[in-house]
Amino acid sequence: MRYRWLDYLRGIAALWMIEVHVVDVALGPQWHSSWWFPWLSLTHGFVAVAFLFCAGGALAITLERKLDAYRRLERPLWDYLGRLGLLLVIGYWLHLPAFSLERTLRATPEELVRLADCDILQTIAYSSLVALAIALLIPRPNWYRNVFALTTAACALLTPLVWELRLDTTLPLFVGALVAPQPVSKFPLVPFAAYFFAGAWIVPLLRDRSRRVLWIVAFACAALAIATAAIGFSSPKQWWNSSPMHVVFRLSGTVAVLAFLMLASERLEAFRAHRVILLAGQQSLWVYVFHLLLVYGSVGGKGLSSAIGHSFGPVETALLVIAIATITLATTWGWAYLKRSMPDVVRTVVVAVVIVAAVTFVLLPARLAALLSTGESARRDGAAPVAVRSDLPR
Repeated sequence: MRYRWLDYLRGIAALWMIEVHVVDVALGPQWHSSWWFPWLSLTHGFVAVAFLFCAGGALAITLERKLDAYRRLERPLWDYLGRLGLLLVIGYWLHLPAFSLERTLRATPEELVRLADCDILQTIAYSSLVALAIALLIPRPNWYRNVFALTTAACALLTPLVWELRLDTTLPLFVGALVAPQPVSKFPLVPFAAYFFAGAWIVPLLRDRSRRVLWIVAFACAALAIATAAIGFSSPKQWWNSSPMHVVFRLSGTVAVLAFLMLASERLEAFRAHRVILLAGQQSLWVYVFHLLLVYGSVGGKGLSSAIGHSFGPVETALLVIAIATITLATTWGWAYLKRSMPDVVRTVVVAVVIVAAVTFVLLPARLAALLSTGESARRDGAAPVAVRSDLPR
């Protein structure tokens, strides 16, 4: 069973993510001093948070239906683990210095750090594995949801200490990247796993509440977001990166939006645009990968970022956002249609593509990989996108 309000939140995040990345590569730096840009950047910080929150909520709902099958080690468990594995494959593939094992083994230290980077797909996958292990070990839903809540608090409270310890300098590269502070990793598990685990206990908690309770939650969380933002405005810049109160700010804003969407979900169906948001929410992985390839490129070639060079004004940037979103949504509709009409064929094709890509990656010589690549891989020019930078209005 799908809950449309959860898809609406994820769809809004997916569409806003396109805006975040296009602004990151297109908008000229001279516009960053405009009065409106800091407030736009403030909204960008909620994109990854909403994705993680929705992923946690979706897992919590799935556990209600399939946890018994997971505990019996039946096929649903292996299907789920396969999906998580695919997330990791895609996540690390987007970071490859070249589509060749030989070339990757000769990667520079900077390229290895980029490859190990804990990005949003890695955070979702590893958080899902931890949450799944907790649910498998703890018998009752109320108990493991309490553990999810404690994990949320722990990830937020431990962030300043973990970032200060710089465990990534002593741990193995790919393990250390999971807890490396920003900007070394874009979305380290501490604190970003907090948003995933928050969704895993807050979504089931809100799902069956009355409209009166949802109104109270919506306004209370909105007020809390405003209050914590006021604290942030008078705090050092570091508050906007590693403070536990910053987690409260982003989480309360996300829950407020979710509560309002739960209240308005039936009315939203009266507008045709709701289908676009639902499509983006239900096929968010496709939206994520496809638009990244358009904007930043891949190990096989350049994206728009190499041609634009931060040279657009606000109007041109807005038009480019619309164009990228339109192309992405058109391909998303086609992908969703294929999955709906030919699910077995799509599943077989995906498996075949992964196998062929893996064999090609292992066998392709470094010299051929260099010829195939027309430029930088999806490294985003070595810079984190706007959504990952401090969202402090300045």
